[in-house]
Amino acid sequence: MIKRFTLCLFIAVAVWSCKTTKETEPAPEPVPEKADTVMLTSVVIEAKKNPDLLTADVKATIKNDEITALIPSIKNTKKLVVTFTTKTSGTVVKANDTLLVSGTTKTDFTKPVTYVLTTPKGLTRNYTFKVKNFTGIPIFYLTTSAPVDSKDVYVNGTLVINTNGEFEQEKLTIPLQIKGRGNSTWMHPKKPYRLKFTDKAAVLGIGAAKNWVLLANYSDKTLMRTSLAFNLGRKLGVGFTPDSRFVEVVMNGEYAGSYLLTEQVEVHENRVNIPELKKGDVSEDKITGGYLLEWDQRLDETFWFRTAHDIPFTLKSPSELPEPQFNYIKNYVQQTEDAIFADNFADVNEGYAKYIDVNSFVNYFIVQELMKNQDARDFSSIYFYKDRGGKLTLGPLWDFDLALGNVDYSDARYPTGWWVKDGPWFARLFEDAVFRKRIKDRWNQVKGTEIKAIYADIAANSNYINLSQQQNFKRWPILNEYVWPNPVILGTYNNEVNQIKTWLDSRIAWLDSEINKW
Repeated sequence: MIKRFTLCLFIAVAVWSCKTTKETEPAPEPVPEKADTVMLTSVVIEAKKNPDLLTADVKATIKNDEITALIPSIKNTKKLVVTFTTKTSGTVVKANDTLLVSGTTKTDFTKPVTYVLTTPKGLTRNYTFKVKNFTGIPIFYLTTSAPVDSKDVYVNGTLVINTNGEFEQEKLTIPLQIKGRGNSTWMHPKKPYRLKFTDKAAVLGIGAAKNWVLLANYSDKTLMRTSLAFNLGRKLGVGFTPDSRFVEVVMNGEYAGSYLLTEQVEVHENRVNIPELKKGDVSEDKITGGYLLEWDQRLDETFWFRTAHDIPFTLKSPSELPEPQFNYIKNYVQQTEDAIFADNFADVNEGYAKYIDVNSFVNYFIVQELMKNQDARDFSSIYFYKDRGGKLTLGPLWDFDLALGNVDYSDARYPTGWWVKDGPWFARLFEDAVFRKRIKDRWNQVKGTEIKAIYADIAANSNYINLSQQQNFKRWPILNEYVWPNPVILGTYNNEVNQIKTWLDSRIAWLDSEINKW
């Protein structure tokens, strides 16, 4: 009896122990979803879903949290149906709180779009999705009321800007007038243009203004000589050097080529920022500035004069000059020249330094002599400005399509030898040991930094406009042709780029040797 009771008690205790163990044992933890399950595994813009834009599928690139795609179409639209897959089944994808259905939802990619992914278990991840058109650089769509076939007559039109995500742009549609521009460059098949906006506007990160220039760079087969010079000029502090941007131009629905957008050289708060003279500004305190002048053999402005040494100056601003203003600036320039050629020209107080901003002459000289710019010695596009109460200042820089050896009719072709130094005023200034020392000191200060950086600019530009230059030379197949005044025909874009690097190697070495002999 006792044995039976003991057995029953043992069994009861065992059962109770098992029950207690099961009830107190903690429930297993749920397996957390890993972050890498919140992922897009493929993003494709299918031709069959976007027949108006594509003839072949475009596979987007996914890198970290960025998605990028390049649409080869030049059409100004980025409303696309995107086909995508996610790593985790049931993941919801939204953009601007709109549910996106793969292969169905049409999305506007004019600006970068944020894709927000959410898994069934609540994990989220954001992707920034950027889509570019054509070659990836900004595109200017110009529509005009008539053909643009004159340098004198403006034609009404509209500019639509596709920034391709490169810049913030407040105004995407801009009413304007457009005409041709340039001298020898206007004679080429690919035309340069002058744009005049109805209202001032900022463009691609450049300060707001009405007047802009589209340089065609037809004879410059690197498409970058002017951009390189402007960049160096800004680094060295050449006053009011224009800013510039590479753009594609579509004119009335037809691709016109790869262009360089630049600021117009003019007196303006965002350009040559000096007082703009009014007709009544003839008092002693106001008549001293501001003036914008060009040393220009063409003498194609209303107001112009020649100095005693036969140097031709035209007045770019103001456009209308009462006689007192004209006489003032004419006399000031003549006094400057007289001081440069005077017996005491090197005198600190009464010589040339009394009339010119010497630092501007030093920085300007280094850029122009380094580039060996054909026109910069004594012909044209040699700009000066005079601020109110200030001295005659050299700048802004302009017109470098015939620089870096791109000329076949003068010694500017060769990377050795002086060029701008032999110009009338500079030749005299270099007779002053103090001026030579300032050039030497400045050269040695910048040769290992700003000047050396030109090579990085060349590499960056050629990479940035690589697809653009390909399209440009499909439109204008001239790489195997002579274009005035090319000294050589190199056949490929890469050869053109390598040529200016080789030319610069020799030019920098020659200048360094000669300058350091002083």
